Amino acid sequence: MSQPSTAAYISGSTNMTMLLLVALDLIGIIVVFNLNHWMITGTLAADLLITWKLTLIAGFIFLYFYLMDLYTFDSPLSQLGMLERSFIATMLTGITVALTVYVLGPKFIGGFVGRGVLMSSLLFLWLWCLLLRYLMNNWILKQRESIQWLVLADNEISQFSQDFHTIHSQEKLLILTNRKSVQQIDDEHLPNPSAQNINDVYLTGNWNDLDRILEAEKVSGIIITTPNNTPEALLNKLMVIRIAGMRIYTLNDFYEKYLSRVPVFSLSQQWLAMALGFELIHNPIGLRFKRYIDIFIALVGGLLFLPVFTLAAIAVFLDSGLPIIYSQKRVGENGAIFDVYKLRTMVIDAESDGAQFTRENDPRITRVGYYLRKFRLDELPQLWNVLLGEMSFIGPRPERPEFTSELQKIVPYYNLRHIVKPGITGWAQVMYGYGDSSSDAANKLQYDLFYVKNYSLILDISIIIKSAKVILFGVGR
Repeated sequence: MSQPSTAAYISGSTNMTMLLLVALDLIGIIVVFNLNHWMITGTLAADLLITWKLTLIAGFIFLYFYLMDLYTFDSPLSQLGMLERSFIATMLTGITVALTVYVLGPKFIGGFVGRGVLMSSLLFLWLWCLLLRYLMNNWILKQRESIQWLVLADNEISQFSQDFHTIHSQEKLLILTNRKSVQQIDDEHLPNPSAQNINDVYLTGNWNDLDRILEAEKVSGIIITTPNNTPEALLNKLMVIRIAGMRIYTLNDFYEKYLSRVPVFSLSQQWLAMALGFELIHNPIGLRFKRYIDIFIALVGGLLFLPVFTLAAIAVFLDSGLPIIYSQKRVGENGAIFDVYKLRTMVIDAESDGAQFTRENDPRITRVGYYLRKFRLDELPQLWNVLLGEMSFIGPRPERPEFTSELQKIVPYYNLRHIVKPGITGWAQVMYGYGDSSSDAANKLQYDLFYVKNYSLILDISIIIKSAKVILFGVGR
């Protein structure tokens, strides 16, 4: 029986790739700084420069490398290449260290023999970063081309295929259907029995062909779309296969692990009633802690961004007059209706024809409004909603009642996003972006449910960092 390779697992897991890059970057930092120290002083530091100073500098490096998406090879910052992103991260590190020296005094950098070691080390570290990622990217692309997931399908999988290849475009899906005969397949989204490749999805037979496929193909793992309908004989066979070392996932588990979302199209009430997670809705201590963090962020953020808010408000007034701030009804926790506050970015009579989604290049958006929305500055007044307890800093974005009533009829389990407080930013916003259709709403709901199910402080920190990238590079609409 064919067993999945370690390389396939590494390339299929963003977390493993990130940890490997972090480890190699850490080695690079230690080697580069010590090499430059030796070149300038002629001696090797007894402590290999592993002191709190290098630890702090390394922290800055990792922070900016992460902000610039240098730990993923599927970067949403498509307008910037790896060369530009790595250069910006290195420059920001140098600027931050310079500011630290200014605050703590020149003795801070003394242990590295002045600015010469720092500047030359950052230059060599930039070259190390580029070389490492060039080699890693080529290796990952070659490994992904050989990765094949075996799907035991009991229903139509076009949505899964589309979602899968959005993230794992180099990998292949081998489909085994529960139909007795391959000729019974009548689905335009699957290849015909000649096994021609359509978006790297191959129909290879039915469930009875499982042993044959595992012997003939190099399979990285098995995905079961409807585990509750799996025959006992097949379950026994899968148990043996799993004990032998093969990874087996339900569709829901695969979505969570590899796509960071929950597939609303395959959910059931049984799964929702019994699935692990959802600590955010029944952990009073966690909710209280999250509330304290919200208040802290709202107060500190309000003070820090007060000058920015003032300039933005003046710009709105000069561009299109009053009102500067407007309120809009939104659906909050448990379906409660509240007023959300935003800097006005549209013309005054923008909805004279009724409520409607914001479109790309929407003519209703003012000149100043375009830039406020692009950098998410129009959301600043919502810090007041956070202080009032109507919103959290992180959570599903609140939707308008007019849209919610319609989306609940179209999108399965859409009302589940209302079991927690809405947020200024959220997992759906940093992973999917803006949506202007019911299809977008369904996709964003998958990310919202992932957040509610897998809430943790680490996930919140990740969302904050990703939101900072959205603001810095103006990818809003």
